[in-house]
Amino acid sequence: MKKAALVLFIIPLFTCFAFQGKVNNADEEAAIKSVIEGEITASFNGEYNTWQSYFVHEPYVVWMQGWQEGYACWKGWEDISKSAKTFIKPERKGKSINLGNSDYTIRIYGDVAFVSFKCKIKRVTKGKDHVEDTTEARLMEKHEGSWKIAYLSSIFTTTYEYF
Repeated sequence: MKKAALVLFIIPLFTCFAFQGKVNNADEEAAIKSVIEGEITASFNGEYNTWQSYFVHEPYVVWMQGWQEGYACWKGWEDISKSAKTFIKPERKGKSINLGNSDYTIRIYGDVAFVSFKCKIKRVTKGKDHVEDTTEARLMEKHEGSWKIAYLSSIFTTTYEYF
């Protein structure tokens, strides 16, 4: 099961390499980082309306997460939105805190970009702080001049043993 989940995370990442014409533009990279950091902040602050503005609202959008206890996967904006509304609420603020993103890799191919990075999160659970590391990936598309998330994966690496 874990191998199947890992394959589901990896395959979409390689599809972006089929695009030609890599662009290296500092302004585009800054705009992409702004979207990613805005999405994470809005999620952790329980601001659904802001959070949803960072995504492509189409049937092909995918959101995947994996951690020690299992994984979750949603396909299509309707399912993603429905699920997100159950936990991206104001009462979430302060329970998960982004301690920062690092090790960004951004590859831009016209109106499509592949992004990977690491994220450090502090979770407050039952009065205790837990610091977790994730490895994140995004496939971004440009819509009407703005970058939007079309694919999101997040793997909690501190909960796995490396093989």
